[in-house]
Amino acid sequence: MNVRRFFIFVLFFPCILYAQGVGIGTRIDLTSKLSLTSGQFAQLFIPDYYVRPVNDSIILVFHFHSASWAAEDQIYKARANAILFNIHLGSLSSPYQNYFTTQTNFQKILDTCLSVIKTNGIMANPKIKKLILTSFSAGYAGLREILKSPAYYDKIDVINLADGLHSNSDPGTMAVQMKDFLQFAKDSRDKKKIMIMTHSSIPTSGYQSTTQTANYLISGIGSTRVTYSSFDGIGNQTSKCDTGSFRLKGYTGQTADDHMKHLYAMNKMLEQAINIMNSTSTDVRDNIVSENSFKLYQNYPNPFNSTTTIKFTIPTPLSPPFAKGGKQGGSVVTLKVYDILGREVVIRHWRMDEEKSPGEYEVQFTIRQLTDDSRLSNAVYFYRMIAGEYSETKKMIYIK
Repeated sequence: MNVRRFFIFVLFFPCILYAQGVGIGTRIDLTSKLSLTSGQFAQLFIPDYYVRPVNDSIILVFHFHSASWAAEDQIYKARANAILFNIHLGSLSSPYQNYFTTQTNFQKILDTCLSVIKTNGIMANPKIKKLILTSFSAGYAGLREILKSPAYYDKIDVINLADGLHSNSDPGTMAVQMKDFLQFAKDSRDKKKIMIMTHSSIPTSGYQSTTQTANYLISGIGSTRVTYSSFDGIGNQTSKCDTGSFRLKGYTGQTADDHMKHLYAMNKMLEQAINIMNSTSTDVRDNIVSENSFKLYQNYPNPFNSTTTIKFTIPTPLSPPFAKGGKQGGSVVTLKVYDILGREVVIRHWRMDEEKSPGEYEVQFTIRQLTDDSRLSNAVYFYRMIAGEYSETKKMIYIK
C-alpha cells in the first residue's frame, strides 16, 4: 500500500479498526452554519457531566480531522469540563489548508460556537477562557494556517498533535512551513504555551514524516530525544523529549492500525495538558477537570491499623435538557475493597451498589474480616470505585 493510499484508507475507514466511542452528551450540528461542502462536517459536543463554569468562561477544545465520536472520546475519557468543536474537511491535508487560508474562517468558527452555546440556552454570556487545539493526521495543515495570524496565535493555549505533522522536504520550504510550529514549541519550552505530540515510524516519500518534523522541533528548541522504553495504548514507545510544557513521544509501528491508535489515545494527551495547566495555574477556576467530577480520594489515615476513611465525590448533574434522561439524578456507586490475591473484603454498612445523590461522601472502613471470615494480615489492599463510565482504584496499607 503506497503512502497516499495508506492515509486515504485510515481516514475513510476508522470504524473498521475500532468500535464506536463512549461519549454521552448533547450534539449540535454546525455543518450548514459553516457552509461546508459534501463529505465535510462540523459539530459541537457538550458532555453529559459538563458543569457550567464561573462567569460562563469556557474551555473550548477545537479538534481537526476525525469522526465525531473519536473526537468526543478525547474529552469524555479525560473527563475534561470542556466543550468540543470538531471539524472534518476531507481525507488529505489540502482541504484544511484551503479552508483556513481564509483567515476569517477560524474566527467565524469561534463566533459560531459561542453563538450556538448562547442560543441553545447552555449559557447566557459564553466566552472562551482557554483554547486547546488538537489535531490528528492531516488536520495539521489547518492548524498551520491559523498559527500564521499573530492574533490567533496569542489566543491558543495548547496544541496537541497526534501522529500528524508533515512538511515539504526542501529545507527552505520546510523552514517556512514549520516556522510557527517551532515558535510554539519554543514558547512551550519556556512554559508560555503547552505543546504535546506523538509520532509513529511510518515512512513517507516526497515529504517529511512525523518523525522527521519531530526531530526538527527538538533540534530547534535546543533539546534532545532520549531513549525510553514503554508500552501503552498506542504501542511500543521508544523515545521521548520532555521539557515540562513541551512533550513528545516517539513510537514504532508502520501500519494503518498503528497510525489510528494515536487518534484513539488523544485523551491521554489532553490529560497531560490538563495536568500541566492545573499545576501552573494560580486560579482554581482555571481547572479544566470539573471540581464536580467523580473523584475517589486517598484513604486516611494511611497506613492504618483498625479504621480508615474512604472519601469520594459525586458530581452535580446538568439541568435539563443537558442531563441524561432530561432530569437531575444521582449515581449508582460501586465501592469494593480487595486483598492482594483479589479476594473481596467486607465494607460494613455498605451495599454492593448504592445510589447516591450529588455530593461528597465518606465511608468508614474497619478491618475485620475477609469474605471467608479469616483474619487480615499486614499487607497492601486495594479499593475501587465504579460509577457509570468512571472507575478508579487506589491502594491502602494495613498494619496489624
